[in-house]
Amino acid sequence: MKRLVVCTSIAVSILAGCGSAAPSAAPSQGTGSPAPPVSAAPSVSAAPSASPSASAVYPAWFTGDREGAGILPAGSQTTRSFRPGFTFAVPEGWVNTGDEAGFYNLIPDTPANAAEEAASGGLAQEIVVFRFGRPYWICDAWEDHRGATAAEIVASLVATEAIATPEPIDVTIGGLTGKQVDIRLDPGRTETCPGDPPTLDLGDTRTRVILLDTPDAGVTFINVGSLHSADHEAFLAEAMPIIESFQFRIAP
Repeated sequence: MKRLVVCTSIAVSILAGCGSAAPSAAPSQGTGSPAPPVSAAPSVSAAPSASPSASAVYPAWFTGDREGAGILPAGSQTTRSFRPGFTFAVPEGWVNTGDEAGFYNLIPDTPANAAEEAASGGLAQEIVVFRFGRPYWICDAWEDHRGATAAEIVASLVATEAIATPEPIDVTIGGLTGKQVDIRLDPGRTETCPGDPPTLDLGDTRTRVILLDTPDAGVTFINVGSLHSADHEAFLAEAMPIIESFQFRIAP
C-alpha cells in the first residue's frame, strides 16, 4: 500500500510503498521507517545554490529525489512549480528536495535526517506542503477522509478511531484560513498497518497537520512530521516560524 503523508521517516508519502503515512520524513524518502541513532553525523554539506535546476546543490548525505532548489540560503524563498505559489523565509540549514504543482517539501540538514536516510532511506523530520483529494496520515487501510473544506476533512480525521487528536484550532497562514490539529496513532491501537515494515513504530510518530481552504484549488495541506515523539516539540519550534512566514499568491 502507499503511504500518504509524510512518511518521515513524514510527510506526504503518497508515493511510498508502505501502508501508513505517519510523520517522519517524506515517504518517498523513507518516512516512517525505523529511526537510526541520531548521534550519527552527516557529511559536510556543499555550499548552497540559488539555481532550482539540475545544478542545485544538496547535502552530501542526501540520496533521495532531487527535484527542488537544493540547499537554500538563509532569507526569502519562492516556490517555482507548486500551486498556489508562495514565498517564505528560512534560516540556514534547510533544503528543498521537491517542488511540483501539487507537492513541495523542506527538510532540515541535520544529523538525525542523515542518520535516518543512511539506515532506511527515509527522513526523521520534514515539512511537506501538498494538495490531494483524499489524503491519509496514519494508515490508508484505516482512514477514509472526505470533504471539500478544511473543516469537513478535519472533522473526518478527528472521527477516525485509529487517530488520537486534541481539539482542532482555527488558523490563518499566508492569507488562507483553515484548521490545525496534532495527530498520532491512538494509544489503544495494537494492529499493524498492512504493508508496514515490522520495525516501524507508528505509535512513536507525530504529525502537525494544517489544512487551508484555497480558492479554486480545494484544500492545501501542510504536514510537520517527526519519526520520534521525543524530537517533535523541538522540531515544531524550528518549523512553525517558517510556515508562519508563508505568503500565498492568490489571484483576487
